[in-house]
Amino acid sequence: MSTNEELVEELAQSTGCDKNLAAMILKFTGWDKEGAQRIIDAVPKDIFAVKIKFITQITGYFGAFFFCYDQKKHMVSRAIIVISEDRDVGKISLAINWRDFEEKLYDFSRNKKVDGLKIDQFKKQLLSEEFKSSLSGVLKSGKTDEEKLNNLLVDELYNVFTDTNIAVKHHVQMVDAFDMNRGKESMQIGDPIEEKAETARDAGGEDTPHRLDQSLVVLKIDPVLSPVSGTAIKDLEFGDEIQVRITDERDIAGYLADLLGAKVDDLRVPVMTKIVEVRELEGGNLGVITQFGPGIVGMFRVLEDTKIVTKGEAAEEPEQVQKSGGQFNPMILVAGAFVLVIIFILLIVMTR
Repeated sequence: MSTNEELVEELAQSTGCDKNLAAMILKFTGWDKEGAQRIIDAVPKDIFAVKIKFITQITGYFGAFFFCYDQKKHMVSRAIIVISEDRDVGKISLAINWRDFEEKLYDFSRNKKVDGLKIDQFKKQLLSEEFKSSLSGVLKSGKTDEEKLNNLLVDELYNVFTDTNIAVKHHVQMVDAFDMNRGKESMQIGDPIEEKAETARDAGGEDTPHRLDQSLVVLKIDPVLSPVSGTAIKDLEFGDEIQVRITDERDIAGYLADLLGAKVDDLRVPVMTKIVEVRELEGGNLGVITQFGPGIVGMFRVLEDTKIVTKGEAAEEPEQVQKSGGQFNPMILVAGAFVLVIIFILLIVMTR
């Protein structure tokens, strides 16, 4: 195995990303493993890992379940449910990491007696469109309404147990897609919701442009304006190259600016980037998404008539300067001679 192949293997194992993506990111960073790790670590944690325990006081059931909810994709995945009359379910702590919690549920289901019928009934509830719609109004990054989430879970459990006294405890962790992959060995084989998730993750290859919902890092950028000779942003399309400055102040943005040649000392300088999408917004504005590398995108918003520098225009400017600098203008010699005559006359007048 070559050194590069070893780096790919190490990055894939340590981060949870697939080997194709690991190879693309490493190649983008010049096979800098630490830099590639920084990019993956900068991926936003926008998936909810929800751990729950419950007791039905009247019917006498003990249970725990776990699921992940991706609000961006409106998808529930990794659902594992344990329902039993065994009190040992209650010994599984909500304080442990979500992956350990998930594994303990699988261990319990393999080694203890569980109620398969009620598990199947409740799993249908969790994977229903109605439940996912309800989750979207409760689980929001940084704004999770704990009371509403608790009430939602009690309502879903009531539909299965018809018990008027259900006690529920829950804990929510925020994770990213790669963190989920690091623990995917515990997933139930053949679970259609997981197969769907795997298909979504595997779709697209190295030549497939990364849209915003497939991005790893989204950078704040500003286009380089050219009101006279530039091209109106509304006339540009997918694949066109434009000149921008990376204005994002985050640490990962600084690293990427260095990597892309978009920073000299502490000064951000223009760099070329390819347009991925031009999207119409309200008020005559356009939202523009560009791509710098695998999963590395930039985003800005401008009026549709704004003229910016494209790759062709950026290449023409140095040529024009070079041409004008290489031509001798005889008027410069005439002007110089005229100035010398005036100075000579003034000197004669002053000496008299």
